[in-house]
Formats: sequence, C-alpha cells, structure tokens
Amino acid sequence: MTISLVTGGAKSGKSSFAESQLNERENVAYIATGVQETIDLEMEERIRRHQESRNKKWHTEERYLNIAEFIEKNSRKYPNMILDCVTVMTTNLFFHYLKEEQLLSLDFELLNNKQLSDMEEKIFLEWSKILKEIKRTDIDFWIVTNEVGSGVVPISKMGRWFQDLLGKINQKIGKEAENVYFVVCGISQKIK
Repeated sequence: MTISLVTGGAKSGKSSFAESQLNERENVAYIATGVQETIDLEMEERIRRHQESRNKKWHTEERYLNIAEFIEKNSRKYPNMILDCVTVMTTNLFFHYLKEEQLLSLDFELLNNKQLSDMEEKIFLEWSKILKEIKRTDIDFWIVTNEVGSGVVPISKMGRWFQDLLGKINQKIGKEAENVYFVVCGISQKIK
C-alpha cells in the first residue's frame, strides 16, 4: 500500500502528473469526484476535457460518496487508483450535507459554530474512512488536491471556512501519505 498526494494550484498540471505515474499500468481505477448535480455548462466542459484526457484502458468511477466502500470492494480488481480531486470532493460533500441537513436554503453567514463544526466533522469522517480503507489494502493510491495556502484569504465567511477546512484535510492526507508532490507550471517536485 502506498499513498501519494499531488498538490498544487489550479491548472498547475497536478492531474496530468498523477495520471502519468500510472499511465503504463494495467487495472487502474480513476475516481472522478467532479460529479455534476446541477446545470453548469462550464463545469460540464471541464468534466468532458478531463474524461477525454484519461487513459481509455482505465475504469472511471464518478462519485464523491461512499469512496471507502468502493475501495474495499474493488482493491483487488484495481490495485492502482487515482482520486481526482480532494477539492471538488470536499465541495460536493459540503453541499450534500447542507442539503441533507436542510440548510442549503440558508445564507451561510447564518450558520452557527455548531452547525459548521458538525459539517466539518462529517467531512473529516469521510476522509478518515477513505484513508483507513486504503491502509487495509495493497493498492497504489494517488490523491490529487489543490493547494489552498498560497492564495489570498477569501473575503466571505464561507470562503474562509472552506479554505481552512481544505487546508486541514490536505494536512491530514499529507501526514498519512508516503509520497507528496508539489506541482507548479507542470513541473513536479517531490517534497516527501
């Protein structure tokens, strides 16, 4: 079992780098977390471009829920996996839980600290289950995420909360990973 984390800014070449590490391998599962549940033509185009760039021999699993269960059921069939990406998955989980808790129609500014803390706990639980399941297997697992600590502090409460949350998740995955790569301008640098 090996966990490799690939981080960098938006459009830095993270996904391409992670994909290149498994391009010559057989039995690869690509877990694409950019599942679209609303009408967004620009996002549809992004997803289409990502789909076209992937190795056609790979299995693509489009989901952001129950990923630990997918790993458990498929780790023997697919000993090589890529999850792309943490940022989109965490965004989808956030809005999924808002909807589940019937908070989606509320202004984010009105959410109290307990509601935000509960939301964060649920999202962290998902990541803990995923990391635990990876460790129970013999798979080579690549995780792609956006580096959020190099940008400006967002102006909105939601933006700041999300940036902090994603930074904590990246730290958690980075600590668990055997390998961590930082990608800038399409150039990767191994930092762990």
